[in-house]
Amino acid sequence: MKLEIILRIHDGKNIHGDNPRYIDVPKKDLIIGCLSSLVNSTNMIKNEEITFTILNDHCTTDCISKVHKILDQSKHHYKLIDLKVPGFHYSGIKQFEHCKNSEADLVYSVEDDYLHCTEAISEMLFSYQYLKSYYHLNKELCLFPFDNKEDYEYGYTYPGRLFRTPFRHWKEGIWTTFTMMTTPKVFQDHWKTFEKLASKYTPWNGIDPIEEIVHEGNTISDIWEHHVIRVNPIPSLALHVQFEKQRDPHINHQEWWNKYSRINKNKFEVNYD
Repeated sequence: MKLEIILRIHDGKNIHGDNPRYIDVPKKDLIIGCLSSLVNSTNMIKNEEITFTILNDHCTTDCISKVHKILDQSKHHYKLIDLKVPGFHYSGIKQFEHCKNSEADLVYSVEDDYLHCTEAISEMLFSYQYLKSYYHLNKELCLFPFDNKEDYEYGYTYPGRLFRTPFRHWKEGIWTTFTMMTTPKVFQDHWKTFEKLASKYTPWNGIDPIEEIVHEGNTISDIWEHHVIRVNPIPSLALHVQFEKQRDPHINHQEWWNKYSRINKNKFEVNYD
């Protein structure tokens, strides 16, 4: 199976505001730590063809230098593309375009603030094939690596099936961020929806009517609800290192950061002091 990992990186301002993340380190260090976790996870895989496509949204020179050092420790091929236009919307469009046009069997569209455990990618690839085969799933399948605690809040729960693999349970749902593992065909079949989300996404300010802005819930959630089976692992295989609202209460995020944010065997290490 061929997997293309399409990661966009930006070490500047957060489109969601200046509130501190629950792992409060500079964005450059967060990118380095999360990328290290992803490289560690893919380095565990020997029998699949994996490539990295890194979309650089005008990161600092120091950040890009460290990105290359980390990717040089990867067992898999990578390419880094410097985007011509800065900004969240342009990079989002380019990320989804690469997913749509990929020649791989699966694409993993991933943002730069997802911290992966070592078994994440190997288990996602296994689970994708296992779930499709064991449960005879005829629809396309999408894997979201994070067990989002917001999905369990009153008013946000969605009735869905619970699947089981030899390693953990997977819960059906209708929410992802821009991070997801699925086939290029999903992006091809629903391109207008992905294009709308990427080009018009607006973070909610907590005041204006949320139905009047473009976000995941009124775009790609329709795909997961009606056309594609979207599942997430229980417990999480990756943490979304955003704000307190996104913190997984059942995983010690500091332990994860200390364990997964550095390249294994100390080949390369980032100083966070």
